Amino acid sequence: MPRARTARALALALLALSVAGCVVYPSVSEIGGPRIRPENGRAVRGTDGATFYVDIKSTGKFGDVLLAASSPVARRAILVDPAGLPLDRLEVPGATTVPLHPGGHHVVLADFTRPLLAGESIIVTLQFQKSGGIGVVTVVE
Repeated sequence: MPRARTARALALALLALSVAGCVVYPSVSEIGGPRIRPENGRAVRGTDGATFYVDIKSTGKFGDVLLAASSPVARRAILVDPAGLPLDRLEVPGATTVPLHPGGHHVVLADFTRPLLAGESIIVTLQFQKSGGIGVVTVVE
């Protein structure tokens, strides 16, 4: 009888090991969550502020919504449309790239806490509805 118990315990242990090796981890696109990655960020100084541009790359199955921006060097960071009017939100569909670029949507940085110098690095945080805050390290031009 002890031999049968040992054989049964060994068979159960082998079964447990073989089942444990059959784990599948889904990718972000398979589960559909948002995945936002900012690329090519740059801040361009102007006479009364700076303009921030970035490519917002969404690689998830579902999109997200850009709600706001902020930076430690600016007291105000305003998301604007191509006409320069403030926006409350900007849709970022899934599996696309939404550019914030000259002549299009962009972020205006104003009311600086200190002067911006060409070549210095600053952080602009983009606040998304689902993804939360994502910081973009950018060089001032």
